[in-house]
Amino acid sequence: MIVLVIVAVAIIAYSVYAGQPGSAAPSSIATSDSTSEVSTQGTATSLVATSTASGTGSDLTTTLTSGNSSVGVTESTVAGPIKHVIIIVMENEPYGNVIGNPSAPYENSLASQYAIASDYFAVSHPSLPNYLALVAGSTFGVTTDCLPNQCSVPGPTIASLLDSHGLSWREYAESMPANCSQTDSSDGLYVARHDPFVYFSSITNNTGSGITSVYCDSHAVSFSQFWTDLQASNLPNYSIITPNICDDAHSCPLSTGDAWLSTVIPRIVNSSSFASTAVFVVYDEGSGSAPNTTSQVTCILVSPFAKDGFVSSAYYTHYSLLATVEAIFGLGSLGRNDANATVMSDMLTIGI
Repeated sequence: MIVLVIVAVAIIAYSVYAGQPGSAAPSSIATSDSTSEVSTQGTATSLVATSTASGTGSDLTTTLTSGNSSVGVTESTVAGPIKHVIIIVMENEPYGNVIGNPSAPYENSLASQYAIASDYFAVSHPSLPNYLALVAGSTFGVTTDCLPNQCSVPGPTIASLLDSHGLSWREYAESMPANCSQTDSSDGLYVARHDPFVYFSSITNNTGSGITSVYCDSHAVSFSQFWTDLQASNLPNYSIITPNICDDAHSCPLSTGDAWLSTVIPRIVNSSSFASTAVFVVYDEGSGSAPNTTSQVTCILVSPFAKDGFVSSAYYTHYSLLATVEAIFGLGSLGRNDANATVMSDMLTIGI
């Protein structure tokens, strides 16, 4: 085993990553995590993640910075056949309300054809902490659906890891009135709480003020941009899609969300990009309302690399899905709850 420790001065100078904001603003959220070391002093936040791996791949410990925020992450260079991961987040249905329900025929057909995690759990209530967990490995102590100007979050996300590896990402939000929108839309269809990246000051370069950065404007975009990128065979390596509050089945019947998926996923499957893509359809939370309590939800893997008709009985959470993305791209971890989460490898026909 060769362990390389790199003090990445050059990477620090390039921390903006094609327009990423150069400073991180202070946050009103105190970060506490059993699997991470996060310290906040003034406006500087540091997080150090460590891991050990064996084999032919190199392990790199790289220091990343965004302005006055220093982040140490562990990288592993791994090449694999999956070039694109798409996560579609649906809303507020427990596992038993979706699987076996005639109101969700399309989702049940996907579960039968591809692979499903039958023991998969959301990590908290209400919605927002689950979205934060999916992209950053922690709920950051958030227990409400607060707006970004009420609970901006410091520190790195999956975007930080992707950027550090030169990989691309985008969040596609349906009915978003403007790129990087940090407030709910006037028609009520777009809600910021379903758009996790706009909560991170490392991405928006503010604490929910609504003033957007060039970096956020180019990454947190309207869902219409997804079709442009898909048709151009220009999908980013990582995508998270959030339907509007009706199409995700939050404020409309389950059948509405199922019908929406039945118009979206076939276009992905029939695209030239699907041969190298893994699509995860997951619900943010299920039954219950108490913060920091889990609930069983549906998570389906749609991919040419999914085991046909496979039902996984392994225990997984939103942190597992994040860890799976990290494993697919060889990103290392953020050192939070993703670091010790079980990778969802049993659902795939390839090793990750």
